[in-house]
Amino acid sequence: MYPIIVAIGLGLVAAPPQPPPQTPPEARSLQVEPGWKAMGKGLWFDPKERRIVLRARVVLREGMLEHLLCRKGTKEHEAILATEAPARSIHAALLLTGADVGHPVEFAPKFRPPTGSPIAIEVVWDENGRRRTDDARQWVRDEKTKSHLEIDWVFAGSVLYEDRITKKPMYAADDGDLITVANFASAILDLPINSSANDADRMFTANTARIPPLGTEVFLMLAPRRGAKADGDQKARSALSPEKTRRGIRPKQVQADSFDLQ
Repeated sequence: MYPIIVAIGLGLVAAPPQPPPQTPPEARSLQVEPGWKAMGKGLWFDPKERRIVLRARVVLREGMLEHLLCRKGTKEHEAILATEAPARSIHAALLLTGADVGHPVEFAPKFRPPTGSPIAIEVVWDENGRRRTDDARQWVRDEKTKSHLEIDWVFAGSVLYEDRITKKPMYAADDGDLITVANFASAILDLPINSSANDADRMFTANTARIPPLGTEVFLMLAPRRGAKADGDQKARSALSPEKTRRGIRPKQVQADSFDLQ
């Protein structure tokens, strides 16, 4: 009897199982302004400045690029930034800024570069207690010119296609191609030039010296480039060529009323 009493007194009885420790949420260093209108997870419309604000994190600082920004959990091995913002919501929010959607890249029967309103992209982040800003083009290095990217992305708008199984319309950018530096018909924003995604021909790399540490939270501020005209073909509401794109998608032009803007 005595050993049992002593054991209990010393607290040596089996303790109830404890729940596993929870992973702490990622720190939020950037605060949302009161006037911004929520458009989706990590996405706001700023009506005062007529721009969209998108929360992202740095996921790559060196190496070859196909994207400036991808959807979280998709293309982080070839994108500088990743976001949780839904692709469809980004498209809808860009329409609220007054940007004109053009058309995505076409590869057949001949190459046609993507078109649409030129979009200015500013990056905002905190570093050692100081607010920092940069033009997103400074984060991308052109290996041909040995300088930073000098042209704007355009609002190509991705494509809608019919799922072969469900027969439901699908938005191609949902697969992660949000802002690209290599041409993809699925991209929301693309470069209005011939920019290959083939490994041997890729033109752009991460400009490591300008990019903050991995994991840094940033805001991307996107708005039509003021005073700039939409690049190229402005038949924004017409259907694309029925030819298949490089990714095998038979595209349909994304209409302005394809998304609920409420």
